Amino acid sequence: MKTAIIALSACALAGTSASAAPPRWNPKAPENTQVIPAFSHASVEGVLDAIGARYQRTGGGAKPGFAVTFANNRKAVLEMGACNADGSACKSLSVQANWTKIANSPQATVAEAVQRFNQRYSFGKAYLTTDGRPGMQRYLTADYGFVRGNLAVNLLVFANQVDRFSKEVLQPLEAKR
Repeated sequence: MKTAIIALSACALAGTSASAAPPRWNPKAPENTQVIPAFSHASVEGVLDAIGARYQRTGGGAKPGFAVTFANNRKAVLEMGACNADGSACKSLSVQANWTKIANSPQATVAEAVQRFNQRYSFGKAYLTTDGRPGMQRYLTADYGFVRGNLAVNLLVFANQVDRFSKEVLQPLEAKR
């Protein structure tokens, strides 16, 4: 996971150009009812394109993933797990966002704010890493496949949840002094 986070920080994200407007996701598109048999670079890229995300492949072999910037400019790492040897069929997808440690509020205050956020919203889990950095995660399984439109909605809602967490919890904590 640390490697993926470092890769996210260091990479120049590919995909949609900065000057082009991201495509508007079409929830009624017929492909949204298709079942993705398993997660892989190839099966997730079409969904990322459809929601207007910019991304770069990370990992390889049995540990594929992505560094992603969503249309709302929020960043995340997507890591696939329970994969076959070449990473072409994975049964899980972890979507994670991490921030730097909050410097202007006591750690106990940050922990309490994260706890309150989790009580209000259950879609993604907000947490503090062992070194005190805020994070958020969503974990999906595709043991029997995953509906393409549902993956798009999960990623869009995660991007929105990350934005909400940043604006409602982290920015006010960082502004305190």
